[in-house]
Parts: sequence; C-alpha cells; structure tokens
Amino acid sequence: MDNDKNFLEELLDEVEKKERSLHLAHVDMVLNEIRNLEQDIATNFKNTDLEKQYLDQWVLQKNSNIQKKIKWMKKKLEQFMYEQGEDVKTIDLPNGKLLRRKQPNKIEIDDMDEFMLNADSSMLTVIPEMVKPNLNKIKAYYKMSLTVPKGTKIVIGEEKFSIKLSERGGGENGKVKAGAGIKSTKNYKTAV
Repeated sequence: MDNDKNFLEELLDEVEKKERSLHLAHVDMVLNEIRNLEQDIATNFKNTDLEKQYLDQWVLQKNSNIQKKIKWMKKKLEQFMYEQGEDVKTIDLPNGKLLRRKQPNKIEIDDMDEFMLNADSSMLTVIPEMVKPNLNKIKAYYKMSLTVPKGTKIVIGEEKFSIKLSERGGGENGKVKAGAGIKSTKNYKTAV
C-alpha cells in the first residue's frame, strides 16, 4: 500500500509539475503576445510619423506654390498702385484696400565710438553701468537742429505698399460698403 501511495504521490507531483509548466508556458505566451502588441503600437506611431512628414512636405510644397502666386499678385497690385500717381495713397475696394505710405526716416549708429565721443547727454540713455544711444532723442535732436550727430547716419524712409483685405460678410460694424472709394480725383489707369 505504501508503494501505491508513493506511486500516486509521485504521479500527482508529476501532474502538478506538468500543470505548473503548462501554466508557466501559457503565462510566457501571454507575455510574448503583450510584447508583440506593444511593438505593433510602436510601429503604428512610426508609420503615422512618416505619414505626417509626407503630408507636411506635400502641404509645404503646395503652399509654396500658392505663396508664389500671392507674391506675384501683390507685385502686380503694387505696380498698379504706382501707375496711379503719387497723389493716390489709398484705393478702397469692396474686398480690401491698396495702401501706399511713406515710412519715417530712421537714425542708425554706424560708428559707436565716434558717436559716443561727440554725443551730448540728451542723446544717451544711462542704465547703471551701461550707457547706450537713445535713438528717439537723437532723432528729436536732428529734427530740432537739422544736423546729424557724428557717428550716425540718416536712413531715408521708403514708401511702403500694403494691402488690407476686407473680411467676408460686410465692412465695418457689419455694414457692407458699395462701390470703390478713392482719395484722389485722378482717373485710374487700367491694370495689366
């Protein structure tokens, strides 16, 4: 009977070991499946990033062509505006405005050492342990005295052309303007 008991115990131990090893094998397969699924997630993100890069490049190329077209159109509008003569500064149209404005002259420091030697205190801004030119005060000095301080130069303001597009759905305060406004009695030349 002891033999039968030992045999049964051995058989039970063997079955338990096989069951544990089958259970561990199943657990190991689940771990392997989790690893594969995580790799699938990483692959999906990688593929998405590649697709985003492809789309970004496509959009940049497409928008670059559109920007070139806009730039060309703006140049044509600027050319049209200058053909109208110097007295026409604004052309107000239902879809926007063409504007031409003279930019103010600017003062630039081209030789800091020479300027610092010849500048009076009204042309300087003193920050503790630092002295630097005050361009607004230098410009005011120039306007009053009409002399350019040594070490500076005048940068003549150029005319600047710009357009201002109207928002769809109406003009100011929702009111729709009819016709084209003009700030000159001069007739417009035709645009090419």
